Amino acid sequence: MKLIVISDTHGRRGRIKDVLSLHGEYDALLFLGDGLRDLDGEALSGLAAVRGNCDGFSLFSPQGTVTERMLCFDEFRILMMHGHEHNVKSGTDRAIAHAAAKGADILLYGHTHVREEKYYPEGTLIGGVTLERPLWVFNPGSLGQPSDGISSYGIIEIRNGSVLFSHGTV
Repeated sequence: MKLIVISDTHGRRGRIKDVLSLHGEYDALLFLGDGLRDLDGEALSGLAAVRGNCDGFSLFSPQGTVTERMLCFDEFRILMMHGHEHNVKSGTDRAIAHAAAKGADILLYGHTHVREEKYYPEGTLIGGVTLERPLWVFNPGSLGQPSDGISSYGIIEIRNGSVLFSHGTV
C-alpha cells in the first residue's frame, strides 16, 4: 500500500500535479491542510483531507471541514491533523499526547513547513503521557512555502505489517 502525504501547498496547485506525476499508482492522497483551494476541481484518487489554519475561507472542502481525521490502512491507525490546534510550531508533545490518547499508530501533521520523521517506542514518556504503543510521527514538509526552500512531500509504504516513511522533493 502506498500513501502520498502533502501539506501546506499555499496556492502552488501545480506542485500537487508534479508529485502525483512522479507516483503513477498510489492508494491514497492524504492532504494535511493549508491549501484546500488547490484541490478544487481536481479528480484526485483516494483523497482524504483536513483543514488547516489558512483554509477558513476555502469554498472547496472535501469530506467536510474537519481539522483532524483518523484513518485505518491495513492494521495501522493514522491520525491526520494540520497541527495548529496543538501548537506544533512550539513542539509536538501536545499533538503526540493527543494521538496517543486516540490510539493512533501514526501521527501525520503539517503547519511547521519542516520535514520530520520520528519513532517513539512503547513506554516513552511525552507531554506527561506514557505511550502504551509505539508511535510514528511524520511531517511531509511543505509543497508551497518550505522553510528551507525545498518543496517536499511524504510517502508511506505499508507492506506485510511494516511501515516505511520517506520524503520526496519537487
